[in-house]
Amino acid sequence: MIKLSPNMRFSPNISKGSMSARIRTADELNNKVFQRMLKLYDKKDSYGLCAVKNNYNSVLPERKNIEMFPIKVKETDDLSASTTIQEQRENFLSGYSIELPAEKKKKLNILDLSQLMHESTHVLDYLLNPKYVANYKQMCERNIYNKNYFNLYEKCFYNPADMRKNDTKQMLVIAEEETRKILKRIPKKDKLIFLNYIKYSMEMEYHAYNQDVKYAKLLQKLGKPIVKADLENFNDFMAFPEKIKLVSKLIKEELEKNRK
Repeated sequence: MIKLSPNMRFSPNISKGSMSARIRTADELNNKVFQRMLKLYDKKDSYGLCAVKNNYNSVLPERKNIEMFPIKVKETDDLSASTTIQEQRENFLSGYSIELPAEKKKKLNILDLSQLMHESTHVLDYLLNPKYVANYKQMCERNIYNKNYFNLYEKCFYNPADMRKNDTKQMLVIAEEETRKILKRIPKKDKLIFLNYIKYSMEMEYHAYNQDVKYAKLLQKLGKPIVKADLENFNDFMAFPEKIKLVSKLIKEELEKNRK
C-alpha cells in the first residue's frame, strides 16, 4: 500500500468546487507565480534554481514539497521541462520535482520562463485535483507503469512528431485500434485505472500547453526575451479534446461491461 504525504495535495478548502472552478483556481495561482517571477527577473535575466524555487513556493497558499532541478544531460536534443512525483522512500509519495533547462550553472534564464509556467500548471493540477494523485497512486500500486502496454500512451496519445505531420482522423483511428488491442491483454481490474490515467494525462497537458503559450505571449508583449518556439500552441495539432472524447468512450464501454 502506498502512502501519500500531505504535500501531495492542497487542503479541501482550497481545492473545493467543480472541475472548472479548480482550473480557474490553478490559473489564478499561476498568474500570481508569473507576476512574482517577473519581479524576480526585473534586475537580471537568469537566477539560480534555489531562488526560483523559493519564490515559487512563497506564492502558494500552502507550503508544499516542490523541488526544482536542472534537466539531466541526455543523448538527444530534447530539452523539454518535466514534472514528476517524488518518492521519498519506498511506498511513500512525498511531493513534486520539476526539471528545468538550467544545466548551465544551474540557472534558469527568463527565456525558459514559459516552460516553468507549463510545469507549474501540472503541479497545480495535481495539488488541486485529488483524483489525479489517486489515479497515479493506483498505477504504482498495481505496478502498471512496468507493463509493456504503458508505451501505448507515448505512442498513440502523446506523440507530437506524429501528430504534427499526420492526419488527425487517421491518428485517432490508430489510437483506438491500438488501445482496444492492449485492453484485451490488460486484467479487468486494471483497465479503468489505465484508461483514466490516459484521460487525466491529456487533460493536464491540454491545460498546461494553453498556459505555456499564454505566458510566452505575455513575455513577448512585455518586451522580454523568449524562445519563438514557445509561441507555438501544441494544442493546435495534438487533438487532446478529440483524444479525451475517444478515451471517455472506451471508459464508458468498460463501465457498461462491469455493470453487466
